[in-house]
This record gives sequence, structure tokens and C-alpha cells, in this order.
Amino acid sequence: MISENIINILRGRKRVVILPHILPDGDTLGSSLALRIALLTLGSDVKVILDDKIPSNLNFLITHNSIMSTEAFLSLNVKPDLVITIDSSDMGRLGKRSKFLYLSEDTLNIDHHRTNTYYCKYNLVDPEASSCGEIIYEIIRAMNIKLTKDMAENLYVSLSTDTGSFKYNNTKAKTLRIAAELIEAGIDKTRIVTELYQNNPYNKVRLLSDALSSLEIHYDGRLSIMSIPLHIFEKNKISTSESDGIVEYGRDIEGVEVAILLKELSPNEIKVGLRSKCDFDVSSIAKSFGGGGHKNASGCTIFDAIEGAKKIMINEFKDKLK
Repeated sequence: MISENIINILRGRKRVVILPHILPDGDTLGSSLALRIALLTLGSDVKVILDDKIPSNLNFLITHNSIMSTEAFLSLNVKPDLVITIDSSDMGRLGKRSKFLYLSEDTLNIDHHRTNTYYCKYNLVDPEASSCGEIIYEIIRAMNIKLTKDMAENLYVSLSTDTGSFKYNNTKAKTLRIAAELIEAGIDKTRIVTELYQNNPYNKVRLLSDALSSLEIHYDGRLSIMSIPLHIFEKNKISTSESDGIVEYGRDIEGVEVAILLKELSPNEIKVGLRSKCDFDVSSIAKSFGGGGHKNASGCTIFDAIEGAKKIMINEFKDKLK
């Protein structure tokens, strides 16, 4: 249930800035774009600000002027009266764009991570939601905005990607009811599925091959770990954002309870992706390293060489999996 207070915060705004998180995925991007369309119908001037490269499987969501860079926005020399963050559990997930939170007196944090730090003036955080897309759907309904095909397409991407095509345990009956309504809004589900999961560029498949060649198994098959050094991304001429989903290959091995993927973003900056099965909670481990996320899907950053990060993470699970 969306409170009247949240509805009042969103209504009547002249200029709104929406901030997806860095290294964008389907949830943060789909949710941001759906909210943008909804607020445009209310007469607001809405800018989605993102500097990261869009993953190839999400490019089909981008339309003319739907996303703007920080540099382009600042050149307009306008002041937003509301800044909204989407799917970011803490300010660190905004990267350098965290400075946008100081451009307006009113800031709204919309998220579904239980590790959220409630860093905005207003915070709409629902850890029970499958995705931010589910929350944006509820906002659209609460504000009596007509659900258009474009909104529905973005929301379906959000729900599908954050639930692993509706197979993760965050998929509730409510999630499927929302998905059904989005389909009834006229989306081309076949096209969306094809773009998201069945249209990988060749160099992304090569990246997967290289990542799998680094696979190690520890603790009697209960932990898998893969690593992608920066030179592997460079060799394949592909950005780090294209590695989404690779960690799941390690998780899906029989007997594995926890899977780790290490991505070298820059020298001594390693992005750690954590996935788990059943009741194993990896969010607490991610949080201990300054990160966060969900029980079965979390992440953090370790500032060390990639081999050093590997040793740290393997040792972190020594007492938990041995």
C-alpha cells in the first residue's frame, strides 16, 4: 500500500531527477523509465540521469531523450524540486551522481533491499517486494495513472530480471498477478524475452567462456568462485556491465550453496557478486564489506588486487561452509 504522503511527494513537481544505480540492471532501468513515463503524464519535466553504459540486452528500452548524462543535465543549469533514487540501498550505489541529492530539499529513496540505509529525506523501502518495478507499479496504481503499454514493458523487464524469469523465491503470487496485468496491457512478451535472454552478442558469450575457465570449487563443492580480470573485459571489447548473470552459472552447479563472481573494475577495485541457494544469507557477508542486497543475491566492493580479493572471499566462508 502506497501512503498518501508518498503520493503528495510525487504530485505537482515541476522538475524531477531520477537516479538509477551504477552498473544498471533490468530492475533499476525498467523501474526508472516506467516512473519517468508516469510522471510525464502528470506534467512534470523528468530526467533520468545515468552515465554508465547500458547493457546490450537492455538497449531496446532506451528511446530518444529517455536518459541523460550528468554533464548534459548540468549544462541545462536547472534545479530539480525532487530527486528520486531507484533500487539503490545506499548512496554508494549512485556513484558520483550522489551529489544530485544535494540539488533539492526533497529526495525520495525507492528500494526493496532490506539492507537499505534510508539515506533520503523520504524513504519508500519494501523488502517484501520482488523488485522496484513492483513498487513503481503500486505507485502508478495509487496515483490513478493509466497503465500504458510503454510503462508495462519497462515494468515487465524489471520483474522478469529481478526474479530470474520468475524462478527465484522472491516471486510471490502478487508478483505473478502484476505480471499478468502487464501482459494484458498489450506488451510483446516474446520480444522482451528474446531481447533479455536470447540475443547475446558474440563477445558476451566469449566473456562467459573466459569466466567459466576461471571456475574454482571449494569446501567439498559447496562454494564456487569465478574471476574476470580487467584485461579479459578488454580482450573481449566489452564493458563490466555485460557480466550480469554469469555468477548464476556457478550457483547452479549441483552441491554449490554459494557462488562468487569477482569483477575487476579498475586496479585494486573488485566488484564482488554473491549468490546463494535456499536459506543461506549472503547479504550479511556483503554488508560486512560495505555492500548489501538480498538474502540470496548481494554484492560489495573490495579494494585489493583480484587474487587478494579471491583469498579474502574464500576465507570469509571458511567457517560457514567447511
